[in-house]
Amino acid sequence: MARSRMKVPVLALCMGLLISACGGSGEEQTLVRTYFQAARVNDRASLGNIAMYAWNTEERGAVSRPNVQSVSEEQSRPLRMLELSQTLAEAREAEDTFTEEKIAYQDENFDAINRVLEAEREGDNVRRRDRDVQEAWTDWRERTMEHSRTVAAALDALNDEQNEASLSVFDPNNPLDLTQYNGELVTKEVEITARVELDGNETEEMLTVTLQRAILTGEDGMPIEGRWVIRNIS
Repeated sequence: MARSRMKVPVLALCMGLLISACGGSGEEQTLVRTYFQAARVNDRASLGNIAMYAWNTEERGAVSRPNVQSVSEEQSRPLRMLELSQTLAEAREAEDTFTEEKIAYQDENFDAINRVLEAEREGDNVRRRDRDVQEAWTDWRERTMEHSRTVAAALDALNDEQNEASLSVFDPNNPLDLTQYNGELVTKEVEITARVELDGNETEEMLTVTLQRAILTGEDGMPIEGRWVIRNIS
């Protein structure tokens, strides 16, 4: 079996171990080992509880003996589910108001609109008396699309933000409505060494595991601290 080993400078390794000791690498070590053990046997249930990232064993190899070398300082950014939920509600309210106005215009100009639509379908010229209606109805249609895009963008933004936080705070016995929370998304980078076996060859590699967790804050001001989960591996 071919085997290659990565050379890690002694000073860098010592610094990494020092950082790990200061950062308390026990929880990181446990999480990383649990993840790769589950990946080796394709335990999807376990992986789904601790990771947002799927390690492809067939393409990248089976990982064994992962060891934490260093843990970076934690970084954080605001979580904005409550704010984005309000933005979505406002977009939907504006769309509903617009739709009511559009329906009122449509009812008042029903026959003329039908003549315009029929002429457009047939490729005919719109009658002179209907041209103002055609111009107005074209504007209504364009603004309908604008409202649809605004609502869709607001919904996507909210879903993306909820997805970042959901796994970390998921509790089947106490499900949360994340749209009622803001908070922080905390991340840290964990450098590990591990043996990777692929196509009968085993190498020692250094990987960067990104961990993250959500800390939510509701109206009562009490924080809800989520667990660390694996966000990415590079």
